[in-house]
Amino acid sequence: MSIELFGENNDMRKDADIVKKEEQRKKTFNGLCASEWTELSKSVWNDVSSTRKKKHLVHGATYPEKLCDRLIRMYSKEGDVVLDPFLGTGTTVIAAIKAKRDAIGIELTDRFFDVANTSISEIVDNNQINFFEESIYGEHRLYKGDCSEILKRISDDKVQLTVTSPPYADLIHKVVEDRTMRHKKSAFVTENNSTTNLYSDDPRDLGNMSMDKYLNKVKEIMRELFRITKPGGYNAWVVKDYRDTKNKIPYVDLHTKIANAGEDAGFYYHDLIIWDQNQHRKLVLLGYPSVFYVNQNHSYIVIMRKSK
Repeated sequence: MSIELFGENNDMRKDADIVKKEEQRKKTFNGLCASEWTELSKSVWNDVSSTRKKKHLVHGATYPEKLCDRLIRMYSKEGDVVLDPFLGTGTTVIAAIKAKRDAIGIELTDRFFDVANTSISEIVDNNQINFFEESIYGEHRLYKGDCSEILKRISDDKVQLTVTSPPYADLIHKVVEDRTMRHKKSAFVTENNSTTNLYSDDPRDLGNMSMDKYLNKVKEIMRELFRITKPGGYNAWVVKDYRDTKNKIPYVDLHTKIANAGEDAGFYYHDLIIWDQNQHRKLVLLGYPSVFYVNQNHSYIVIMRKSK
């Protein structure tokens, strides 16, 4: 009899816990209960990296779906609109529609747009994803073109969350030259599975701009993002600092420049998350034997927010 009562009490506690969590989810803007909220509050992420798929090698600078999914679940709820103005191969939109969010993706480069469109089509079993389309997931729309112009078509206060990773000014040109001339047989390429190709020759491509021009363009884009973001909404940019030693710039603090551009547009600098990528990247010898540099096997996720 005591065993049966113990079992009944245990079931009652489980039921009460389920009810408690459901009540908590109703109170939160993102639908998370207190334990989920706490678990996702880690400031360093070392469990979201993954081996890149073949489609990612077309682009050369992608982030994993797990990272995107986590940001989406932290900063939005089902039915919210998630945006990526630099869509690349489509990871943000794929993660958003799987999480039952509505998604908007913008991509300038034809070949990346085609890869994204195909990947998203495979998820929703539909070959025409250039307009809002009902599915068992969320709604989704893809645009091909310059995000600074296309963002102007989106109405005010529509987007709950932006998740994106922009080009890093003309860094990619320097990286291609460096790996072609000096590092084509280095661990960067042979062990870290690193591929780097120019995105395009389009002058509107941020990856073809000098840093000054790039930052002016980022500020322009940030102003549009601020306008279309809902009050209380979030804006997350995945960026990596880098070095430009050829031009005698030991360290380019890009994540701070991005945050400053967001603040200039009206966002406030809400949080900073470190994406630790050491698990999937080998350490390589840098600056030996005269100058000591650390391996930059991490990226930053700059979290900005629009005030309510």
